[in-house]
Amino acid sequence: MLLTQLEYFVAVAREEHFGRAAAACFVSASALSEAIRKLETELGVPLVRRGRAYEGLTSEGEAVLVWARRMIADHRSLKDEVHSALGRMTGIVRVGVIPSGVSLAARLLAEVCAAHPELRVRLISGLTSEQVVAGLRAFELDAGLLHPAAVIEGIRHILVETDGLVVVGASRGQALGETIDLADLASREVCVLEPGMRARQILDDAMAGVGARLHPRVEADSVEALLALARTGDWVSVVPRSTVPTDAASIGVQMAEIVNPEVRMPITLATLSDEPHTPLSLAVDAAAKRLAGRRK
Repeated sequence: MLLTQLEYFVAVAREEHFGRAAAACFVSASALSEAIRKLETELGVPLVRRGRAYEGLTSEGEAVLVWARRMIADHRSLKDEVHSALGRMTGIVRVGVIPSGVSLAARLLAEVCAAHPELRVRLISGLTSEQVVAGLRAFELDAGLLHPAAVIEGIRHILVETDGLVVVGASRGQALGETIDLADLASREVCVLEPGMRARQILDDAMAGVGARLHPRVEADSVEALLALARTGDWVSVVPRSTVPTDAASIGVQMAEIVNPEVRMPITLATLSDEPHTPLSLAVDAAAKRLAGRRK
């Protein structure tokens, strides 16, 4: 059994298409297909259901996929461990982040790269907290920033910071004032994140707590979209405070704090709790702890 065979198999499961998987692995479709057939022969079971095109994994394939991902991740971690022992942290650290965590991710990754100059980063943004957790469990992410909904089996959290929600509108529009009561959002045309995102759920829960309900005019999947919508002057948006610079006018908006009550959101660094922890996840852990320590 070759590692490349496992990598090709995982690529097919991820892409759900032989051609795209081959392109992702920089090989021909015939070479990829032949490698997977050899893997099936060695294991003695079919892994992929084939028709005219990819039709999914067999039940045996689903079971093998879990181990294939782990074996690939362990091989990658082994190489990282060797480089770390030599005093060099190399490779690519993969970090997934929710929309409201992008600003924190930028600071976190700058901290990581300052400590490990040879390390490179792949930042995957716009994910939900659930997608971050799924990416960790599939060994497609080394770490993630999310709003924790509850204790999640197999995932450990480090509280990095607590963010708040604010209202932004066009800087040249009608003055928002310094504060807005949470209940007043029920009577405004607001733009907010989509319902499946944890920051939106926290906002909805807070609204319910004051006996009110949002009536969004626009729902978006990114903070960048909400800021752009606010700049039109047609409506206001609810965004994390960390995404608005101190000089809000520099990005064309004005900002009002949400009060009575404030709406606060913990942002944690999530990694797999399995031991031994990988060198890359430990490097991100250490950077997160340094950031958190400076805020105390």
